[in-house]
Amino acid sequence: MATNPWVAFKAAAKRLETRGDTFARKCLSADEYEEAVALDLVIKRDFWKWLAYYVLASAFGALIVIGLRPELNAAKALFASAMVLLYGLVAVASAWYGYRKWANRPAWKVVAIFIGLMVGGFAVGLIVSTFATGKPLADMNWEKFAKGLSVALLMGIGLAIVLVTIAHLRQREAAQKAARLQAEAEREKFARHSVQAELKLLQAQVEPHFLFNTLANIRHLVHTGSPDALAMMDHLIQYLRTALPEIRAEGSTLGREAELVRAYLEILRIRMGGALSFTIDIPAELARQPFPPMMLITLVENAVKHGVAPLGRGHVEVRAMQEGSRIRVAVEDDGQGLQEPIGQGIGLTNIRDRLRVLFGEAARLELGGRDGAGTRAMIEVPT
Repeated sequence: MATNPWVAFKAAAKRLETRGDTFARKCLSADEYEEAVALDLVIKRDFWKWLAYYVLASAFGALIVIGLRPELNAAKALFASAMVLLYGLVAVASAWYGYRKWANRPAWKVVAIFIGLMVGGFAVGLIVSTFATGKPLADMNWEKFAKGLSVALLMGIGLAIVLVTIAHLRQREAAQKAARLQAEAEREKFARHSVQAELKLLQAQVEPHFLFNTLANIRHLVHTGSPDALAMMDHLIQYLRTALPEIRAEGSTLGREAELVRAYLEILRIRMGGALSFTIDIPAELARQPFPPMMLITLVENAVKHGVAPLGRGHVEVRAMQEGSRIRVAVEDDGQGLQEPIGQGIGLTNIRDRLRVLFGEAARLELGGRDGAGTRAMIEVPT
């Protein structure tokens, strides 16, 4: 059965492309290979446009050749122009995508390689064409040979200079990019450490104050014989059991943070004589989701301090929901509402900074008024 020539040609081209890809993977770094693949996709997408550009450039080069060598016919001039252009494109692509290899070689070696390629190619081509015409080698036009050799020599030197220049420019660009990425990584690391230090300082300021007040309340309840003393003690134990590991932890879960909030609000509910009520709605499937430590309780502390406490009573609601690949955790109160300046406290600033360090632009903190009365704070993080 005869093979379709077009099918055979496509199969051969596919094999050649596969071998070229394997060769490129061996010779290029990961970054260089990705850039080469991106260029390959652009050329494939607009193949006929790039082919038209190549033909037009070759024709323009042929006109220049004919202007310099009027004795050449158009076909030879076009062929010579197309070959030189193709050779130049290959050399530039080699320098652009394999710049590390070329930039690290001594310049004289690069010049020697290109002079050898150009001069050797010219000499072999001229000898082959002489034999093809049936003329003996002794009858070769040596003056023409010397002129052609000079042109090949100059082209080799010129291409080598262009290649080395491109390679060094690309290497300098890569070094600047690496230095920029390193500096950004160092700044990010410094920012992370600074935010963590601020968090530890904030905890050191808040924890003793809350603990001393709670112990004083327990002492008072015990002294007066109140049955709430034991309940407050149990809630304090639960709070400390959850909170103390948080001080050194870099990660937590939404369920663990909700436990901390529940113990905290239970203590405040007893301290306020039942004037504080709360609801916590965290779906079971979200309780296991990772969540930054000490953020949720900071929002709850703000809701109590700035919303409920000034009125002496109120309700705090904590709920979480998932929308696609994002988790939203909201804290609402029915207190006195937002007061100026909005959201400029140390705790909220720390939350914003930590969200930026941990998630970049993928997370946010929103603070606003609540329908009716009160305040609503919401943290949104990716899953």
